[in-house]
Amino acid sequence: MAVCRERYELLSILSSPNSARVRTSPGKDGFKPVIFMFPGLGGQYVNMGLELYNTEPVFRREMDRCFEILSSLTGNDFKDIVYPGLCPLEKGGGKGPDVPDINRPGIVQPLLFTIEYALAALLVQWGIKPHAMIGYSFGEYTAACLAGVFSPRDALTLITARGKLVEELPAGVMLSVPLSRQELEPLINENISISIDNGLSCVVSGASAAVGTF
Repeated sequence: MAVCRERYELLSILSSPNSARVRTSPGKDGFKPVIFMFPGLGGQYVNMGLELYNTEPVFRREMDRCFEILSSLTGNDFKDIVYPGLCPLEKGGGKGPDVPDINRPGIVQPLLFTIEYALAALLVQWGIKPHAMIGYSFGEYTAACLAGVFSPRDALTLITARGKLVEELPAGVMLSVPLSRQELEPLINENISISIDNGLSCVVSGASAAVGTF
């Protein structure tokens, strides 16, 4: 493995047999399992995966299949939301006032599932098949779908309903706190909650003003 900024830097590093920037760790046998790890929310942006969509038929096919399902479930054109430049000019190129914000829970949740699912399908088509899968937070839905727990349509139906319920709740924020639960509990009041216990650290949640005061 090597870490680099661009393709030409990578070629230069790999072309130098004794480069100190290359790390090699040979396996003891021929079995080299691949684990698919699916992230949660927070990394979304407009045009994510656009080059794959334009160049990889399998990725585009799975994205379009999910876009079609989401259109029937929500009435929104998700392709217009994530790839505004690909939409017809008469639709305003995705820049009109009626195009939903990509960061809305009801939009970003099914959209990230779509990206993760299509990317996994592309990797499998390339011959990179998972020995196991794990998902963090929202990524668990993608792992479960690929494992055959439910179909893409059922997954998107569930995720769309989840996003709608989240949007109906009052807005709130989360704060990571480098304290254990035992250290943190005396500081908690009726306006905030410990939402995640990571052992040596926790996450506190609540209304924006309450967490700001905390």
